[in-house]
Amino acid sequence: MVNVQSNEIHYVWLQEYLIGREEILYGANSVLVKVPVENKLNLSFQRHLPEIALGVTKSSQLMAVQKLFEVFSSKYDAKALALASDLLKHLGEGGHIAVFNGAIDKLNKRGPHLSRADSQEFGKVLADLTRRFGEKLDVDQILKMVVRGDTYSLAGLDGLLGLYDGFPDHAKSLGLARRFDDLKLYELSWYCQFREAYAELDSMSIWLQISELETAFKTKAGVLHISEEDRVFCSMKWPNRADAVYLQSLRLKVP
Repeated sequence: MVNVQSNEIHYVWLQEYLIGREEILYGANSVLVKVPVENKLNLSFQRHLPEIALGVTKSSQLMAVQKLFEVFSSKYDAKALALASDLLKHLGEGGHIAVFNGAIDKLNKRGPHLSRADSQEFGKVLADLTRRFGEKLDVDQILKMVVRGDTYSLAGLDGLLGLYDGFPDHAKSLGLARRFDDLKLYELSWYCQFREAYAELDSMSIWLQISELETAFKTKAGVLHISEEDRVFCSMKWPNRADAVYLQSLRLKVP
C-alpha cells in the first residue's frame, strides 16, 4: 500500500493478520485490513521480511504449531495433541482461536449429516480444545460449533461437553440454555441446565452418578427428563456415545 502523503510503501503480512481472525472471511465479499504504519517496505528488508522468509518470527512458529495440531488431531494422537496445545498456549491465545475456527470450518464443510465415526473424530478435537481454552470463546462461536439449522451437531455437542468440563462458570455466564431455548433446540437447553445444575461434576462423574441425579428441567417445550429405566441405558451406552446418549433419552414429563 502506498501512502500518498509520504510516498512510502507499507505492507501487511496477511497470514499473520488472520491468526485468530479467520471468521472475518466467512461469507465476506471484502475485508477491511488495518496496515501497521510502522511496516515500511524499505526498512523491513533488513529484518522483518527475511525473518518471515526464514520462518523464525513468533507468528511463523504459531502457524507451524497450528499445522502440527491439525495433523495430530486427524489421527487423534492424545499425547501429541496435549504437547501441541501447550505450545499454542505458550505462543499466544490467538493460536487456539485459529485452530478452533479452522476445526469448525472443516466441520461445517462436511455437512450436517456426519457418520458416527466422523462425529467422534471431530468431537474429540473440539472437546480437547474447549477443555483447554473454552474461556476464550463467546456465544456466537459456541452456537456456530453446535447449531446445524434446526438440529445440532454431535461433534459440536462434544465440544459443549468439553466447555462445561473445563470452564463451567464461563459456560453458565453465556446464557446458553436460554439461547438454545429461543432456537427451539430444547434438548440442548435441557443439557445446559443439567450441566449447570451439577457444575462441580465433570462429564465422567455425572455418568457415574446419573442414577442419583435430578434430570427434570423446564424448557419452552415443557419439562424434559430422563426416566429411571432410561438412566440404566444411559449408563451402559455413555462410554461410546458420551453425553449425546442423554439427549437421545429425553422424554417430555407428563404433569
